[in-house]
Amino acid sequence: MAISARPEWTTGTDMTNKAIDLGYQRYYGWLLRMGLVRSLIVCTSIATMTSVLCTATVMLLLPDSREYFWYNMIVAVVSPLLSAPGLALIAFAMVYKLDETQTALTLAAETDALTGVANRRYFMSQAERAFVDAQAGGPSFAVVMLDIDHFKAINDTHGHGVGDDVLLDVAQACRQALRASDCFARFGGEEFVALLRGTQGADAAATAEILRKTVATLAFENRTPPAVTVSLGVASYLANSESLHDILNEADRQLYAAKAAGRNQVMAAQGGMRLAS
Repeated sequence: MAISARPEWTTGTDMTNKAIDLGYQRYYGWLLRMGLVRSLIVCTSIATMTSVLCTATVMLLLPDSREYFWYNMIVAVVSPLLSAPGLALIAFAMVYKLDETQTALTLAAETDALTGVANRRYFMSQAERAFVDAQAGGPSFAVVMLDIDHFKAINDTHGHGVGDDVLLDVAQACRQALRASDCFARFGGEEFVALLRGTQGADAAATAEILRKTVATLAFENRTPPAVTVSLGVASYLANSESLHDILNEADRQLYAAKAAGRNQVMAAQGGMRLAS
């Protein structure tokens, strides 16, 4: 009996905690939406009205309190007017700081620390959503897998510091070359991936070619390394696509086909594009 009772207690506690968290989130959102000035006015008004009502109720219930009624009512009005704005200001400052902290934590959880673009976890969440939307009749999409050519040689020849600079410059250049609606992320090591919403087929391959040219024309400080190129594989969502992983695997296969064909080129599913420098 004790064993069966424990999950019920845990479940009840979890529900209570969730209810409290939801209440706090609504309170925080309410304050932030109103802004500082309106928050101070509203909080002070609520505190003043509550103080007046409570004081009036107590004074009316107490015997022989009429002599001090108006004196206590004045105190009931003045006290919250003096204290509530300061308390409301502190509460608003705490809420604003908490909102900043939560935003920073969310950004850190979704961003690759080295390159500043999205990380694999965030990309997968966006890609899964795009896949579900496409299955429901929404816009199609394509995936571009991108890998820096001979990256190990860059690290071995110029050092890991230069390798990190290459990763950063390539990532930022590709991100800027894409639309704001696209998601560009570091997938792992020297491999990146792009989610092209509302794009597929030849248009997706053309976008991949833009990325290839963008990287090929990057100018590194002191020309070290002298040149950096990338190989890219493209796969589009199809009506018979069974899962997102099928699309990712196809893009990965096309990427390795581009490398096998000589690197610095784009290969797309259902017909390759050899666009060597």
